[in-house]
Amino acid sequence: MKGRKKYIIDKSFQLRTIFSVLGIVAIVSLVIIASISLSVVYNNEKINNIYEIEDSIFNLMQAANIDSQVDEKYLETTSMLMERHESNLATIDQIAQNNRYLLIALVFFVLAQWVVLFVMLIRITHRISGPVFVMSRYFREIIDGNIPDIRPLREKDELKSFYALFKELVETLRKKEK
Repeated sequence: MKGRKKYIIDKSFQLRTIFSVLGIVAIVSLVIIASISLSVVYNNEKINNIYEIEDSIFNLMQAANIDSQVDEKYLETTSMLMERHESNLATIDQIAQNNRYLLIALVFFVLAQWVVLFVMLIRITHRISGPVFVMSRYFREIIDGNIPDIRPLREKDELKSFYALFKELVETLRKKEK
């Protein structure tokens, strides 16, 4: 038996359920993102302060030649310090940039999670709404005085024990009618 193509059967139930779950996930996700964002912004601000302090210290050290003598050892030390300073500044920049990328990736993955959850919840609620929809049609037939021909549920549908009880009811009505 082919599955139905229409996934929104009971719009009220399905959308209310989906948006309730997504709302909770959204609130939790926003709290997590806000916490991480505050931490990233705070840490990047501290990194920026370290960057500025190190740069100032290095510039002051270069400007202050106490002996006013420039010998080979001084030039070697200055060159080594300059290399380390540039390396440190590059590392600090990379850490701050990685923090920004991490935050962007986190937001992207939360949005992707919402999309995946939405699709999954549509499918899950469809497996509940489908049997309810079918039974509602059968109830309408019974109310109209007809005994419906019951078809089996789809393999992944929910409410199978309830549906089996309903089928038993219909069979009992069919026997009583004869």
